[in-house]
Amino acid sequence: MSTKKQIFIVVFIICLISIGGGTFLLHRDTSIQIDQTQTEILEIQKEEVQKGDMQILNTWDNEEELLSISENWLNIWPISVSDYRNFDMREVTTSTIVDNLDAPWAFAFLLDGDILVTERFGALQLIQDGNITEVNWLPEVYTRGQWWLLDITIHPNFVQNNYIYLSYAHGTEEADRLRVVRARLNETGIESTEIIFESAQTKNGSSHFGSRFARLPDNTLVFSVGDWGNPPIRYNDELIRKQAQYLSSHLGKIIRINDDGSIPENNPFVGRPDVQQEIFSYGHRNIQWLAYDTTRNRLIASEHGSKWWDELNQIVPGGNYWRPEVSYATEYNATWTPISEEQSRPEFVDPLAVWTPTVAPSSVVVYSGKQYPDLQWDIFLAAMLLREDNSFAAYASRPAGEVFRLDTDDSWNIINQYRISVWNVRVRSIGLWLDGYLYVLTDGTSLQNRPGVNKGSLIRIDTITKN
Repeated sequence: MSTKKQIFIVVFIICLISIGGGTFLLHRDTSIQIDQTQTEILEIQKEEVQKGDMQILNTWDNEEELLSISENWLNIWPISVSDYRNFDMREVTTSTIVDNLDAPWAFAFLLDGDILVTERFGALQLIQDGNITEVNWLPEVYTRGQWWLLDITIHPNFVQNNYIYLSYAHGTEEADRLRVVRARLNETGIESTEIIFESAQTKNGSSHFGSRFARLPDNTLVFSVGDWGNPPIRYNDELIRKQAQYLSSHLGKIIRINDDGSIPENNPFVGRPDVQQEIFSYGHRNIQWLAYDTTRNRLIASEHGSKWWDELNQIVPGGNYWRPEVSYATEYNATWTPISEEQSRPEFVDPLAVWTPTVAPSSVVVYSGKQYPDLQWDIFLAAMLLREDNSFAAYASRPAGEVFRLDTDDSWNIINQYRISVWNVRVRSIGLWLDGYLYVLTDGTSLQNRPGVNKGSLIRIDTITKN
């Protein structure tokens, strides 16, 4: 290796350590006292953190690989603002896997092709060869409003350990919180569960729970925690959504933990006093999907904005996604009061894409299969409901949702978007299986506040027209 490259690496690492960012490349020396102020961290985010991709979470022994990463850091990306009403429609053919699911929320494939489905009111279903069987499920789920049994994922080594992970609401009407458990699944149901995360805060309310899982390449688990509500909901004598900016709170955050619930040593805020060490990024409102894009080595998230605004974000370690300090959205009131007079600041991470009117994004898949070869690496997003305008009538109704296809260029910019209709339904979740097909979890469009309606379905998208 040349002397020039050696000098570059040494200077590069020293600079990272000096600004406190060395934890993304090196395991933190716990004897080092971290005294960065919040302002210093915000200044770093645009200059350093935002440039990186998810690979910077690892420690590299190969200096050529390290140089390649540093030389190919991303610049600040342009925001793609879109009105879905202008998108062209694409035709699909579908096959129904099962009907009669009761308010389904998430699904996960087992390696033999069986499928686990969570239902909001607390049931865990197993789909085998088109048949539905309820799985013995131990924890008690608190169901109210948007709080219920939520996401599910399997351990990367499921064949060896049979671990699955579930998130759900736990507690009472006066004090409820998000809980994540690791459970062992056997032929008779759930054998054991262990709590590996609970939100530090409890509250009285039932909105913006977030909670979607994703795995990073190092097998750490990331998931979202919502900000828990719009005005007038309050916490500690202020609007609860302000908790998204407080690193002492889990609310409005993406969390990163090891598979046993322990905290990774290279989390961005490890070692800082009065900070929740599990925090990976903050300033979020209500993320209902996370996906790791393997071809671009990045974590992306779909997020519900407030009235008239939803977005797609690229997640960077330690990033601040500005809720509620700046916003394009308005309050849920008759006068469309802006949440903030500012739409962006240099210290905050801007979204990759935004949609207006509201589309209620629920899940994201970066397509890497072979069933639709012309659509490799395109982004598919499930939209639960498409509002035609910002009128009271539009928000009072329950319109159907669709799937969006986001066409990207070689530089990963979104260059076009298309609409895909999959029946007159609410599209709750979308996923990719090893067979290369996209699968979509749907529900009825009516507001379901009790179990037993059974309007949900799991369908497979067989073909998609490209143009």
